[in-house]
Amino acid sequence: MRTLTATVALVSLAVLGLSAQASAFEGGGRKPSEAPLITVGQQYNGQLNNHRDDANYGGFREVAIWRLPPVTTRDVVTVDWHSVPFTGRSGEFPICVTLAQGVDDYNWGSVFADATRYSCNDDGPAFKLSASGTARTEIVVQETNANSSYLEFFASANETSPAGFETFPYDFTVEPILHYLGLAMRAVKRVSANGIVYATATLANGLPAPDGLPFSLAVSWGNDGTASYTGVSGGGVVGFQLALPETAYGKNASFTVSHPADGTYQAVSSAKLRVPVAKPKTPPPSPCVLAERRARSLKAQYQRLRRHAGRAHGATRRTLRRRAARVKRKLNAARARVDSACA
Repeated sequence: MRTLTATVALVSLAVLGLSAQASAFEGGGRKPSEAPLITVGQQYNGQLNNHRDDANYGGFREVAIWRLPPVTTRDVVTVDWHSVPFTGRSGEFPICVTLAQGVDDYNWGSVFADATRYSCNDDGPAFKLSASGTARTEIVVQETNANSSYLEFFASANETSPAGFETFPYDFTVEPILHYLGLAMRAVKRVSANGIVYATATLANGLPAPDGLPFSLAVSWGNDGTASYTGVSGGGVVGFQLALPETAYGKNASFTVSHPADGTYQAVSSAKLRVPVAKPKTPPPSPCVLAERRARSLKAQYQRLRRHAGRAHGATRRTLRRRAARVKRKLNAARARVDSACA
């Protein structure tokens, strides 16, 4: 009877052990076809373990695979770790993460092997978790991919002794994916203090950045001269109307254009442009001034012809009066343009 009781107890413990081991892996999929789709901004929970019998890669690593939404080249995927995965060894963080693209159930292991052949670090391709409980891992996407980009969370799984078994719970959120912006200032030899400087903004595929994106221009010269301006994109071009003070005249100034991270696009700054600042150009006359000048000139011409015609006789008088009449018609048209341009 005692033997039967002991046998039942051993079987119960074995079943409990198998049950505990089977439930140690939670969240994610064991292969790409099983990977759940990540919704940006939603918090997820998972759990890995160090049991060799539960490893799904090479008999020594456990990998949880999560599918990303569509991404494009040079996007930044940010993994926000809400809590630090723990381990029985103080100060050690057992879970790393890597990005895999273009993989399926048959080749994901070979791609994983290439990405993780070196130890996890801050620069990837296998990223380690820092010691901060509010850590964020930023991963730059290498290729445009609509439906086969994955985050792979993994831990070493080579423990065979139940006394050394551990589980590693983790939770994370993928922040809004930030798209790449390219930004470059147009090269010039000098800049007028009241001129316009331009920058070109492009997407990763070379197309113009969307219209309406805000950009800032920072200008500095001398020991402490500074100025700043704002502009918005249109057709991939941003223009900044300058109004630099006299202290900038004749000085070499540095110009830098930037765009802050905005939840859709990454933060970006252009390379610094350093050129001399020329004195302001005299602005061209306005349409109103030009119209008034034309009207005054025609008025003087008309009055002069009238005076000459008054002193002339015969055919000369008739000729001068005809010319005066033509100028009169032009003068009337010029006065109408003045009314329109100066309204």
